[in-house]
Amino acid sequence: MTWYCVIIDDGEPRDERAVDFVCALRHAWRDAGAPAEAAAFINRGAASRFTFLLSPVAAMLDAGLLRRYDALACQQAPSLRRYAPLRL
Repeated sequence: MTWYCVIIDDGEPRDERAVDFVCALRHAWRDAGAPAEAAAFINRGAASRFTFLLSPVAAMLDAGLLRRYDALACQQAPSLRRYAPLRL
């Protein structure tokens, strides 16, 4: 199963876009019955960007959300050392 990455760059209204993404992800999670296997992680990179990692279950919550935020499929399961869990 594939992990996905969403990057919100500095050039956008970064904070507002990040909040919108998290709210939409949480809404999709609740609508799906709050599956325990869904996990998301966040890292605010040194380049003033937000990076979100979505587990395979979290990524399947709302395909439209992945398209809207230009999510990228990870080639392999990511290392989560630099990421903090995002409470859904």
